[in-house]
Amino acid sequence: MSTTTDNTSSSATFAERDFVDLAGAIDRVPAPQRELFLTKLVILLAAGAPAGLLADRLERAGRHLSG
Repeated sequence: MSTTTDNTSSSATFAERDFVDLAGAIDRVPAPQRELFLTKLVILLAAGAPAGLLADRLERAGRHLSG
C-alpha cells in the first residue's frame, strides 16, 4: 500500500514500510526527546527538498492541526 504525500502534481509516495520505519524510530526515542527528534528529522528532509516545497508543506501541516 502506498499513500500519495502530495495532492498536487508530485508523484512521490510514502509506502507502508515507511510508516512502519517512522513509527519504529519514534518509538525508540525517549518521550521527552521526541519533539527534538522530529524537528531534526524535518530539517534534514527539508534540506534536500526542491525550492518552494517546504513552504507548501508548512502551510498544509498548519491546516491539518486545526481540524
